[in-house]
Amino acid sequence: MSATNSIVTLNVGGHIYTTTRSTLTSYPDSMLGAMFGGDFDALRDDQGRYFIDRDGTVFEHVLNFLRTSQLVLPEDFKELPLLEIEADFYQIRPLIEALRSYKTSLEHNKNEETCAHDIVFLTLAGRDFYGHGYSISVDASSTEVEDLVNHLMNTIGGNIDDKYMAALFGKLRDNGFTMQNHCMKSPPTENDSEYEREWTFERKNT
Repeated sequence: MSATNSIVTLNVGGHIYTTTRSTLTSYPDSMLGAMFGGDFDALRDDQGRYFIDRDGTVFEHVLNFLRTSQLVLPEDFKELPLLEIEADFYQIRPLIEALRSYKTSLEHNKNEETCAHDIVFLTLAGRDFYGHGYSISVDASSTEVEDLVNHLMNTIGGNIDDKYMAALFGKLRDNGFTMQNHCMKSPPTENDSEYEREWTFERKNT
């Protein structure tokens, strides 16, 4: 067996790995490439294994990348920041770039999931149910959705009463929204007669 294909046993932070020297030198410009390419002497533990004082858990993913040149992580992977730190320590440039692309993809998917639904929150506040001074506040998942709801409210006009709310709910349904939640908050004290009623509407984006 040639020196480049010799088997190497590593102790990385107490985790034991077995691989080949050719795998560790896949990227000669990396720290591992220099370490096992003969550029400098490496530490060994009391068993003669090469010792690297780094996180041994995520090294599994570093080693897999050296073997395949592909970044494959579990769906529930929680150690991305740590893996980025380790990739930077080992100075494996292709892995650093792959992690950057992976992180960008995660952020893009998260934004798509966030934008997959339009959400509207309606809050009515006033005395009794539809008494004097009743007001409606609107919060939404985007400025565009909030503007749409305000426009629908302006097209109804009139006092805020049962007919007004029925008309508003009907217009929301016509625009693809369905009611997801409704609750009423009692006055915080016996001397306070102001009530709040809250509705949540949702619309799936297509």
